[in-house]
Amino acid sequence: MRETAAGEGPRRPDTERVTRAVIWNQAIWTAGYALTTGGFLTYFGRDLGAGSMMIALLLVIPETVGIVGLAARWAIQRTGNRKRVWLISSLVARMVSLGIPLMAFPWWRGSSIDPLWMMVLCLALSQAINSIAYVAYLSWLADLVPESRWGRFFAKRNIAKLCVLLVVPVAGGYLRDWWRQEVPPETALLAYVAAFVLGVLLLVASMLPLLRLPNVPLQAETAVLPTWKMVGVALRDRSLRFLLLHNWWLALANGLTQAAIFGYLFGPLAVGLGTFYVLSGVMRVVKIPTSIAAGSISDRFGNKALLFWGVLLASCAMPFWLLATPAQWWWVFGAYFVWGSFAAVNIAGRNLMLTLSPRSDNSAQIVLFRQVGGLFAGVSGFLGGWWLDSLRQAGFSIEFGTYRFEGFQLLFAVSFLGRLTAAFWILPIQEPAARGVGWIARALWRLRRYRFARVSHHVE
Repeated sequence: MRETAAGEGPRRPDTERVTRAVIWNQAIWTAGYALTTGGFLTYFGRDLGAGSMMIALLLVIPETVGIVGLAARWAIQRTGNRKRVWLISSLVARMVSLGIPLMAFPWWRGSSIDPLWMMVLCLALSQAINSIAYVAYLSWLADLVPESRWGRFFAKRNIAKLCVLLVVPVAGGYLRDWWRQEVPPETALLAYVAAFVLGVLLLVASMLPLLRLPNVPLQAETAVLPTWKMVGVALRDRSLRFLLLHNWWLALANGLTQAAIFGYLFGPLAVGLGTFYVLSGVMRVVKIPTSIAAGSISDRFGNKALLFWGVLLASCAMPFWLLATPAQWWWVFGAYFVWGSFAAVNIAGRNLMLTLSPRSDNSAQIVLFRQVGGLFAGVSGFLGGWWLDSLRQAGFSIEFGTYRFEGFQLLFAVSFLGRLTAAFWILPIQEPAARGVGWIARALWRLRRYRFARVSHHVE
């Protein structure tokens, strides 16, 4: 893979220094984020009386409001400083999110305020502002690290996140389950308050390792162009357009089952929060070696083939959901195991997007790839929740012997088809200097034979 001039020069610090700072940032940030989103947030909503539609709304908000990240480029243009945009946006997002745990106290919200809708409002505002911070952050990092190291760099960042997620959510989930059984319902809400406040403090602390890294000024002639023109430039690029179509298609398919997976796990399968985090832990254990391999393959051979096969493999998780029943709920372990391949999808997809984008001034492309993809996933997730409710109210059911194909299974099947076909949007993409899947397989086989020969030689 080629080196570029973007971000080169005296302002770029040593890559190892950047990597260490980002690993610490990611590890601390992940611990905080795990305590303020996901299972903790949705369970908090359930204990406040949220129904399935409200749960679906809480699940899709973080991705849906990410489209606000389009404002990141405007903020970067006005300040000329991506680090400053990231820093200020992150702090404001954390302050707004503190309104969520306050909904646990009736004396704070009063009788005229619906705690669930206030939670939705605070979550939407904090996540929207945080999307601006993320776009500035990713664009900044892409200039701090040489392109030839993106694969291994983002893989290490991903591994730091996964290692923390193996511990913090599981411990917190089981602690929450224990607390809920030992205390009255009104006191049980205090567990969420404590977890959320601790999470916000960790999110703020995670910013400290990055403060010593320098801002890298935008080094692109396009930096003066308005955002709408850069969006047009991105959509006119054939390879980037097909990558965006792939990502949006996959987001629609993934989002469709957000409410269905949560509802099936905690409804018919009766899985507790602690066991849910064990399932997630299985996926993350698989993601760690997958990330290591994906980072190396990305830097050595490119991203297109890695992304294609990663998506095909990850889509094969959905048949396990079709097999899972209350009597045989353990089939879902297979789904989470196969989902470990999403580590390769995430690394390859992001790196391919950055490779196909202009250097330095790439915030518009980041938003189109990640935030617009999140919007599609969010809208699809909300529609999936509405469709699931409609199917269940209508009593939809088809029997095949002892097997019942109901609303949950219909959404799983449709999502499987969508995930599988998303891979084929990748085929028309032209990635500069990338190797094909056949060449990669032959190279790995030659490497295996070479290492075997060296070992044999040393043994003799």
